[in-house]
Amino acid sequence: MTEYRHHMAEDRNLDIVSLRKLTEAVLDQAWSQLVETACNSFKELIAPITFNTSGDIARLIGAKFDRLVDAEKVIAAQMMSLASEKASGSHHQRNKFPKSSVILKIIESSSSETDTILQELWTNLMANELVYGSIHPEFIRILTQLTSSDVYRLIEVAQRTSPPRRVTIRFKILGMKHNFQESSDYPLNFINAHLSNVGLIQTRELNVVKADIMDTSFRINHPRYWELTVVGKAFIEAVNNPSLKAL
Repeated sequence: MTEYRHHMAEDRNLDIVSLRKLTEAVLDQAWSQLVETACNSFKELIAPITFNTSGDIARLIGAKFDRLVDAEKVIAAQMMSLASEKASGSHHQRNKFPKSSVILKIIESSSSETDTILQELWTNLMANELVYGSIHPEFIRILTQLTSSDVYRLIEVAQRTSPPRRVTIRFKILGMKHNFQESSDYPLNFINAHLSNVGLIQTRELNVVKADIMDTSFRINHPRYWELTVVGKAFIEAVNNPSLKAL
């Protein structure tokens, strides 16, 4: 009886091992098919883009893509597919001569990105190059330095349609002491400092007017606010979905 149970346990272990190997084989086959599909899709998507360029450019892009690991090829192909869809959905006619050097750099820089927010921005950047052909290479460098937290903060600054209201302080009561604390958007945390160093945002002074003050003390904390720089505004435009832009 003991020997029978021993054989049953061995058979069960063999079944588990066989099932595991079968599962791994199926997954490997599915992954190989996914990679093959991604490679074919990429070649189809890139062909119209390189049609008006020299054969050397097409071969260079193809060679760079071939050097990517399989996971990067899948990401790059998905990015190109979505970018092509967004470019086709734009109200503007696609540029016949997008810059191959920019396309190549976007593929190289975005192929290892797994953050969905940043993937979206890379896709939009590529789509805008396909539509307008005017993406500056500096925007690629900037995007490689951002995290999704940086992006959320940048959007927050960009959504401010106007500077904070002008602060006007008027005291007419003799001998009054009051600490006036204006809530502002200035705190110099790492994200703000980083976005400033990258050149996307900058600080401006609040316009504080003091009037009719007699024997009165007051204080305003951080009388400054963050706003987009010229580079920041252009960057926001470059990573915006072209299919959502107004006519």
